[in-house]
Amino acid sequence: MPSLHDMLTLLLTIQLHLYGCYSLVPQGRKICPSCQGSIVKGHVAAPPSRDESTTVLALGEPCGVYTLACGRGLRCMPPEGDQSPLQALLQGRGVCRSIKTSIETVRPTESWMSISHNSEKGPCRKLLNSVLQGIDLTAIQRDQDIYIPNCDKKGFFRRKQCWSSRGMQRGQCWCVDEKGVKVLSRTRDDGSIACSGA
Repeated sequence: MPSLHDMLTLLLTIQLHLYGCYSLVPQGRKICPSCQGSIVKGHVAAPPSRDESTTVLALGEPCGVYTLACGRGLRCMPPEGDQSPLQALLQGRGVCRSIKTSIETVRPTESWMSISHNSEKGPCRKLLNSVLQGIDLTAIQRDQDIYIPNCDKKGFFRRKQCWSSRGMQRGQCWCVDEKGVKVLSRTRDDGSIACSGA
């Protein structure tokens, strides 16, 4: 007798073949590279022209860490004035903008400069800076886990650290001290990690 998992996989495969090869995610992103057109709000768009690429996003299109890459000369930028730009990119709320425009509009303020200089002294902030400098955006869009340190305002590690999430699946978490050294933790009944002070 086939398992429930096998039956669900079979039903999903049949559904994809019957209704086309489109996913049901926001912005009508395709789940197969050979599909033509896209679905937005339940409508099938016309097939792209020959010179239009289906592997990159165009100027002004929504983007994020888990979306397609922006086209040549474009960069995925969080909305201007967003209080948590990294969160915006993780949630796909960024916009593909011209690299020249994004460089001109992103200028640090004096208050930002003083905060960044003070917080760079903490070990978490130093690790965060090196991770952010070393991130290859093409690697993010593949199926690779990403660890971005969770720092407090002083640049030290928050008690709970986690690997990146994948869609609706949370990443694995663990507890650390303020210097980032892994410490013992307890698991709650719901499976989440409980760190003292977290």
